[in-house]
Amino acid sequence: MKETEQRKWHKTRQMGKSKYLLIYGVLLWSLSLTVLFGAIEYLSQGEVYKSWIPIRLVLFATLGFFISNSRWQSKEKRYEAASVQGSQEQSKG
Repeated sequence: MKETEQRKWHKTRQMGKSKYLLIYGVLLWSLSLTVLFGAIEYLSQGEVYKSWIPIRLVLFATLGFFISNSRWQSKEKRYEAASVQGSQEQSKG
């Protein structure tokens, strides 16, 4: 993990895992994909079926939760590895 990426993740992780999952996973994924699929539906069929909106929100929120949880764990591993490596380099130097 590059130093700039490490600093950015350090700042992001201060919000906490729950808030990260809610913002980046549930809200961002569910809202953006629901709007995207609604736009595709409107362009291809000329209307948006309102009955699909809550289904999409729930489906994409669930998908976003799992994806952002996976990203959190991946970035945490990389951050911890970079932190350990950085502290070892400082103790040698």
